[in-house]
Amino acid sequence: MQPSEIQAYADAEPQSRKAGRPRSEDSHRAILDATRRLLTHMPVSKISVEAIAKKAGVGKTTIYRWWPNKQAVVMDAVFSQPAFHNILPASANAFEGIQAQLEKLFRQLAGKNGRMVSEIIGDAQGDPEALKSLIEIFFQQRYDALARYINEGKESAEFAKETDVEVAIDLIMAPVFFRLMTGQDFDQTFESQIPAMIRKALAA
Repeated sequence: MQPSEIQAYADAEPQSRKAGRPRSEDSHRAILDATRRLLTHMPVSKISVEAIAKKAGVGKTTIYRWWPNKQAVVMDAVFSQPAFHNILPASANAFEGIQAQLEKLFRQLAGKNGRMVSEIIGDAQGDPEALKSLIEIFFQQRYDALARYINEGKESAEFAKETDVEVAIDLIMAPVFFRLMTGQDFDQTFESQIPAMIRKALAA
């Protein structure tokens, strides 16, 4: 090999490595998009890694490169969507923060997104690792936000000092997820009365 050929080969090698990166990102995106498309007309329990791979036009090994199982792919596909990002506006007081979290939950869990989340929760019940991932990916941020607001309310005397943070979070979240898991809608009466009842229950 001539020196000029060696240099040409050296110059080309980094470019070939870089060229592989977009293809990998394209495959990752295709898998998530395929999973979302399947979810629009198929329950979580009926979806398989094989079906996702076929829809995305990739091999199963490509999926297992990033996710350990179907549940992980589904959770990533659903909860990575911008609608599920738990960014909350600044609040003037603790109750307004809780109310903002509730309003965001109502929006996130309405319609087909709510149906998908309820199916994900149900599908995870028989798999401890999937349930752990669900808590980490979806529930933990919301739990932490509510815990922060409740503690702030206790410190400012907005809420009763003896309020148990975990019980208070159960009080806030339970009605929402009971409705979700039993297929009931979040109607206007429910969305307006739940915050008022929570405020009364937590008041100092």
